[in-house]
Amino acid sequence: MSRYSAFFAAYNASVKAGNPYSKEEQVSIFTNERTESLKDLSDQELKELTALLNTSYVVDKTKADKLRKALISIFHQMKYENAAAAAKAWAEKMGVGAGEKNIKKPFNNYNNQELKTLIFKAEIVLADFRRRINK
Repeated sequence: MSRYSAFFAAYNASVKAGNPYSKEEQVSIFTNERTESLKDLSDQELKELTALLNTSYVVDKTKADKLRKALISIFHQMKYENAAAAAKAWAEKMGVGAGEKNIKKPFNNYNNQELKTLIFKAEIVLADFRRRINK
């Protein structure tokens, strides 16, 4: 196992959770611009940076998970047998935005704001579903 494997696991997870910084930027911020290279970090600094990455983006990940569950819940309300698969397929096909600015991603890669947009769109679909049932 490499000296850096824990760092890269934490860094990659943080990027998925919304970390906007490159690896070099993250190192530079952590070292107060002393270096951009992981090689220049002491073992203790590397541990501290890894721990920081592991804790800094946990809240965002938890929030994103809650937003994904809220979206799935909307599909439960529309009586889908497999609501999670339906919500995932719909979100990946629907995307966020419109026209040329429409962004489509794998379900777990949408950030919090994008998930909120998808929930808004799904609530419109749910309202339409309820209107049709109540006719």
